[in-house]
Formats: sequence, C-alpha cells, structure tokens
Amino acid sequence: MKNFGYGFVLTFCFTVVAAAFLFSTAAQAADGKAKNVILMIGDGMGFNSDLAGTYYRYGEAKKKRCDSFPVYLGCTTFSRAKKDQPIPADCKGYDPDVFWASIANGNQGTEFTKTTDSAASSTAFNSGTKTLNGSIGVDADQKPVELFSEVAVKHGKKIGTVTTVPLSHATPAGFFAHCKSRSDMDEIFLQQTDANKGLTIVMGGGHPFYVGGNKIKVKENEKEKDTKKRFLAVGGEETWNKLQTGSYNGYTVITDEKQFADLAAGKGNIPDKVIGIGKDTADIPPKDGYLEDLPETETKLNASFKDRNWNELPTLAEMSLAAINVLTKNNDKGFVMLIEGGAIDHANHGQNAARSCFEHTGFTKAIDAVIDWIEKNSSWDETLVVITADHATGQIWGPDSFTDENENGVYDEGDGTSTFNPLKNNGRGKIPDVQYAGKGHSNALVPLWAKGPGSELFLKQIKGNDEKAAEFWNFSGDFVDNTDIAVVIKAALAP
Repeated sequence: MKNFGYGFVLTFCFTVVAAAFLFSTAAQAADGKAKNVILMIGDGMGFNSDLAGTYYRYGEAKKKRCDSFPVYLGCTTFSRAKKDQPIPADCKGYDPDVFWASIANGNQGTEFTKTTDSAASSTAFNSGTKTLNGSIGVDADQKPVELFSEVAVKHGKKIGTVTTVPLSHATPAGFFAHCKSRSDMDEIFLQQTDANKGLTIVMGGGHPFYVGGNKIKVKENEKEKDTKKRFLAVGGEETWNKLQTGSYNGYTVITDEKQFADLAAGKGNIPDKVIGIGKDTADIPPKDGYLEDLPETETKLNASFKDRNWNELPTLAEMSLAAINVLTKNNDKGFVMLIEGGAIDHANHGQNAARSCFEHTGFTKAIDAVIDWIEKNSSWDETLVVITADHATGQIWGPDSFTDENENGVYDEGDGTSTFNPLKNNGRGKIPDVQYAGKGHSNALVPLWAKGPGSELFLKQIKGNDEKAAEFWNFSGDFVDNTDIAVVIKAALAP
C-alpha cells in the first residue's frame, strides 16, 4: 500500500472537517434562519405593470435593484371560489395554455377557483391558506388561520405594517387581523392596535380630515353613514377622538410629515410603539414619484396629482425606515413587517398608466431604502426580503393588442382577435405606451423576487412553468403559488 505520509493525512483530515463545516453551514442557510423578514407588496403590480414602471424610471428592463436577487419567479394568486368546495390538489387555478390563448382569458377560473381580491390574496400569502374573496385571516369556514406574523411573535419578534393606502385596508389587514370581511375596517384597526397584542407599528393613510395633504371642511349636516365612513379606517369616531391626544393604548400617534421624517432619520426619542396616519383619507400619493435628474418628470407628477400639499405627506420610503427604527429599538430578537405600495392597484383600476408609473417609482424607492438599510445595518445573512404583488390589475399589454371597437377600455365581444403585444418603451422619464384590456383584477402571474436566509426554499415550491411568460418577461418561467410565501417565511422563522 502506498505511503501517503503524515502531511497528506493531516491535510486530508482538515479538508474533510472543513467540508463538513461548510456543509453544515450550507444546511443551516438552506433551513433559512431569518432574524428579520420584510415582505413588500406592490398591490396590483403584474409583470407588465412592473415593466412599465421600470421603463419609466430606468429606460430599460431589469434595472431595479431587486432584479439582481437570486430568486426571480412568477407567482399565482387565484382564490377559492366556494365555501363548500375545497381546491383539489390537481386543480390548475392558473393554466398557461388557457391564459395565453386569448386576452379574453385574463380572468380564467375553474369550478374551484376564481380571480382573487386583495383580502383573499393577503390571507393566502400571510397564512398559506386559500380563502374566499373578502375574507381577512380566516379560512372558507370563517375560522382563524395562523399568520406568519403570529409565528414571529411566538419567537419574540416585533411586527408591523406600512402602506400608502388606509392603514386598515385589506393587504395590511391580512398580515395581522382575523375578520369575516375586509369592509370591517374599524374592527381591523382595533385588532391592529390592541393594547396587549397589537402591532408594534402600523402606518398608512386614513386621516379623516385631509385629502392629499390639504385639510378639508366637513359639512355640518353630514349624513350619519358618511360620518361613519370618514372614521372607518381609524377605528371609528370614538377611537379617533382618543387618537387625537397623541397617545393611544401605549402607542405614540403621529400625523405630521416632519414626525415621519425625524423618525426615519432616527432623530429624537424613538417611541416603543407607533401609529402613523398620513394626511389623506385614502391613498398617500407618491411625492417621490419623479426622477431627480429630470425636472420634467416632477412637472408631470404635479399635473397628474393636482393640488397636493406635498409638504404634509410622507413617502413610502420614509415610512418604511421610520417603522424599521421603531421595530429595531432595544430588540435583539428581530422583526417581521409588511410594506405595501398600495395604490399601484388603484392607478391600474383607473387605467392610468402615468399614475401607475409614479406609484411604482415610489414603491421601488422604498425597496432601495430597505436594501440600503440591510447592507448598512443588517446583512443578507440575517434578513429575508420577499417582493411580490397580491394580484395583477388592469390587464396591461402593449399598443394594438386588440381593437377597442366600443372604446370602453375593456376587451369584450366585438373587439376581434387579440394579440399579446409588448409594451412600447419610450425611454427614461417617459410613460411607455400601453393598452389596458380590463379595469379589474386578473388571474395573471405576478413577479416574485427574494433574497436572504430562506429565499432558496422558494425553489423547492415550484408549481409549474410558463414558457410564454418566460419569453415575454425574461425569466425562467417557473412559478410558485402565493400560499408558498407563508410556507417559506414560516420555515425561515423556525428556531
């Protein structure tokens, strides 16, 4: 037998030990032990909506910082159709062959599935359970389901939500609340801000007395139903009166832009818990939706959002950093949060490509702020980021995808044969040419990006491949389901 010598044996042993260590480390990484989890939702942001915003901000595709993330997939979003009919395991809630046969199939459904709303989708990606449209944190039988925010709390982590729409709206509601209907926003707010088990931070719009940063006058003879609606997002009029004191259930209440900005910058004393209510009854418009080096884009933004008092409104990036500063205060266990660019959806419902691009820019600037925070204050070894949409809205395609004979902005009978034309990129700072084929949600795939501990687990959840989508949007075509988001995050939070 050949004598390899002591040095060889020592080297061999060291190599084996080192390999074992690397294998162990890799196994731990694969198990996905995340200290922090940040889920970012572009509401209504399908693939083409994202591409339109990217063209506007960068002038070409694949230029967002998240486009370099190691995980880039499609994601299905369909909801459960009926209470008494569970979705079978072999049911194709999204079928590429059906979807790409015609634009008319944008809302393809089955006996068991249908196009989702934000409530059902938020419940799905926060819990891993498909439910009925309109339901928040409950299954089809109205029974509460376990949310990954609740798993996080069990592990001692802090939790919070940030949105550009009313803070008790469907998407942020699904992160924490359990409610039969998304319409019960007052009840949702009370759950979010419960003194004993509420969120650490909740931020968004919903201010009863402001629109676009401008204070409004309320008619003395306002009808009771209108008064109720006015205070719905903030827990009702009685709750709002308590919020006015600046303190509520142990929360510090902020409404002024300077308060958001100071908190984002870490100035002054950081409160333990915060309710942040931006000065708009509905959506906080994206005052950072322009491109800093192109003054004409700021002019376009101001023309699109007329009479907004930008000085009174925070950006989504500001709110996100403010929330992180609260969540990390005296906290070595980590945090879990949801950040929503909520009005991309509303822009696409209105078939307003310009507003969609402005909203998308505000959302992607928040993504940039989160990435900067991770790389400066945390690391990709301890923080998992998942970016996706709750659903697509507007059925956005390129010009001349169909002939709109009756000019109603919807592909319907009489519009002839449809084609899937690509968007027309008009260059950086310019709104691309698009054609909307609908005004509501669609059953299309939405994009999903992920990076950080546990992100590789998405690759074990692949449900299928869409070759046409791969060709259209330059990715693998592999797709997961929105319930897989909860599966991955819960695994990443496991001790």
